[in-house]
Amino acid sequence: MKKQTIQIAKRFLLGNVLVAALFLTANASTGGKTITTSDKAEVKYTGTDKENLLSFNVKYSNPAGNTFNLTVLDANGELLFKSFYGDKQFDKTFKLPKFENGKYAFVIEDSKTSYKEKFAVSVTTEVIENVSVSKAN
Repeated sequence: MKKQTIQIAKRFLLGNVLVAALFLTANASTGGKTITTSDKAEVKYTGTDKENLLSFNVKYSNPAGNTFNLTVLDANGELLFKSFYGDKQFDKTFKLPKFENGKYAFVIEDSKTSYKEKFAVSVTTEVIENVSVSKAN
């Protein structure tokens, strides 16, 4: 009886360790790993917050300090955000709601230098359920 209890405890512990490893691996693959860069700009996915909002960090190198606009659009091209900035080293985090289609676009445009860069973002959410049923003796 004692031997069976130890074997059950080992299986339970091993199962929990395996599930924890899968969970941590899944989170690690989405947390801050997606980076899209160009010579001047970078858009990085940094994860979701406690309100379930998507977080993106946007950086833009603007050495001349020209006024530029940053626009965020949804999959239909609808405006979610637009603002003008003049920072020489722009670095800002944006929080966006999750939409069913999960497609967004970040557009950085400097009219003085004719610079325009569009970053397409596609968010896919997957749920993995691991269920094990076995006969207990």
